[in-house]
Amino acid sequence: MSMSKTIGSQLRHVARIIRRTPAQPAVRAGVLGAAVSVAGSYARGLLPRSASDQAMATGVTASVNYLLTATAAAAAETVALYASGDHRVHGRKAPPTALLATDLAFIGCGLAVEKLFPPDPEEPMQVSLIRFGGTFAMRGGMASALVTAVDEFLGLMPVASRWRNRSFLADAALGAGLAWLAVANRHRRAQRYGLIDPDRPAVVHSSAADTVRATAMGVAAGVGMLVVAGTEQWLARTISGRLVRRVGPVDLATPWLGHTAALALFAAGGLGAFTVVKKRTERGGDVLEAAYPEPPTSEFVSAGPDSLFGFDTIGKEGRRFVLMALTPPEIERVMGEPAMAPIRIVAGFESTRDTRARAALCLAEMDRLGAFDRELICVASPTGVGYVSYVFTEALEYLTLGNCATVMPQYALVPSALALGDTGDGAQLQRLVLRGIADRVAKLPEHRRPKVVQFGESLGAQVALDVAHPHGAHAFAKEGVSAGLYLGVPFRTLTWNAWIRDRARFDPEGVMCAVSEPASLSQLTPEERERMSHLMVVHHDDPVNKFGYRQAVRPPWWMGHPNTRPPKVPREVMWRPITTFIITLIDLKNGMQLTPGEFARRGHDYRIDTVDSIVAAYGLECTPKQHAAIEKALRAREVEWARRRLVARKFAAARDAINSTLSKWGVASTSLDSLPDFDSRILDSAPSFSDELAFAVADQDPHAESPSDYPIV
Repeated sequence: MSMSKTIGSQLRHVARIIRRTPAQPAVRAGVLGAAVSVAGSYARGLLPRSASDQAMATGVTASVNYLLTATAAAAAETVALYASGDHRVHGRKAPPTALLATDLAFIGCGLAVEKLFPPDPEEPMQVSLIRFGGTFAMRGGMASALVTAVDEFLGLMPVASRWRNRSFLADAALGAGLAWLAVANRHRRAQRYGLIDPDRPAVVHSSAADTVRATAMGVAAGVGMLVVAGTEQWLARTISGRLVRRVGPVDLATPWLGHTAALALFAAGGLGAFTVVKKRTERGGDVLEAAYPEPPTSEFVSAGPDSLFGFDTIGKEGRRFVLMALTPPEIERVMGEPAMAPIRIVAGFESTRDTRARAALCLAEMDRLGAFDRELICVASPTGVGYVSYVFTEALEYLTLGNCATVMPQYALVPSALALGDTGDGAQLQRLVLRGIADRVAKLPEHRRPKVVQFGESLGAQVALDVAHPHGAHAFAKEGVSAGLYLGVPFRTLTWNAWIRDRARFDPEGVMCAVSEPASLSQLTPEERERMSHLMVVHHDDPVNKFGYRQAVRPPWWMGHPNTRPPKVPREVMWRPITTFIITLIDLKNGMQLTPGEFARRGHDYRIDTVDSIVAAYGLECTPKQHAAIEKALRAREVEWARRRLVARKFAAARDAINSTLSKWGVASTSLDSLPDFDSRILDSAPSFSDELAFAVADQDPHAESPSDYPIV
């Protein structure tokens, strides 16, 4: 048999399976649930999505809703079959009357669960899961009841008996009608509560190429849903057949068990994929970059000549951090005043895996490099990969004229998404370093004691803030911290959640404050401004602050009643289990997309807020001319360093490719082992700090609110 005939036979076999698919009530109910969920996947999120993002959101949402609805409908079908006749399930079709009665019972149970357990952001996870199960039991019952009722109605019409694909046409009409109702309800809510940011669409305008790619992804998602359906049916038939052979005709739960097994299969596949990605990411998180091949020569940074830490123990981001330190001439050129060399210290994660030993090494490094001789010491908690914002560190060094020491204690060396379980160790390391600093500062003469502050952005903000949990905001002062700045506080932060729930208990002195941008601080009273020493800057559309795993099964605090939602959170959008989680997950990805040199107040980008936030949080000063010069220099340096990394990476890739080819030819390639000098002609066209730069700076947040716009929940 030829290959073409074999392929044709397989395609015809698949076509026959697809044609049979709508005949199964649970599968038809699942398809109906998936069709309805498509409308919800087009709701606006915190940030606009690309066409490709939307295709992924629609495909994943439809597939998951199909699985859950089909599983619930299959459970109803199994109960109906078992409750009617001789309790046999295999090879039988449930009587319509029994199936409708069971569907109505599922709907009633789902409504009762939702009535008994109304959503509460603080509810236990067990309650959320019970309500989640009740919701999909109700949806499965409704979808199954609609399919059954329409079939019975059409069966009474003689003309309908002659329609080909009658089930398919009925299901398509039902799905389209329910989707239209969902869209119409969203429009009614928008008219009732107002449309926040009408110029911010759900999906951004796409080019023709992007549209084609998104269409391909949508088709792939549709094919994937058919694969899911086929897999479920195969599992159900296989399990049913084996139970009949081993147990006999009483095969209770056979159809439902097939759908449940499919859910478990796909969950296991997702977990396996995550494990593979994590291992690959860990292997690539500590590579030696071509742009930073040699240790620093400065005596004021870790891994330098006087350092206790080796260049290979501080990770990729640590190496960037110490090699990008400002020099006195660079500071003087921007500030117009004499400056000194700032100190940068990295307590390398790989120097020791013991938290206390790493804290002790960090303090010894501070002694060795002279950190306690500076006027300001900033303990900057990094993200999981060991990153501290270059914009923050450089801005601090400009504002202090280099009279500062920035200390970075590393608690992990993997991306933040993989370091969520390490934040407890990070907070403990932060405490140990702060306590050690406080002990040393207390022994100094009063006129020589430096001001000790802390900083954190993203996961680093979580670690730095959780130094105060569970004792309360007064714990900052007990650890010797006089001020703190926290940008983009994550949703998991214990201190943030305790403070936002009950500020009066957690922070009775009012030392903590949260704003969407530094300009909002002008609305504080002089007394409030005097008390405030720990500043949290959180954009209203920052998904890192609003994302949460539990929103897959319960509404988050920021999606309560439309009139209570923070600015920039769409009011017309309703929370939907699974769907809202998937959309916010895509927002999370889009919120961290930054362009070098382009500072904008959007999502998780806090570069535009950094200088003003440092001035406000740490009580530093600069003239308007210096402020403008700092902003210009920060953008220029970011572009230059990004350009250096790009050029070095391209040259390294080219060198490796040439060396590989020469090696295959048997030719020695020692002359290509080193990269060109990156201060030579390769980067002659890079912008200097004195050149005029035409950077676009975002306007102030048009929705800036008062410092109290973060509700107590």
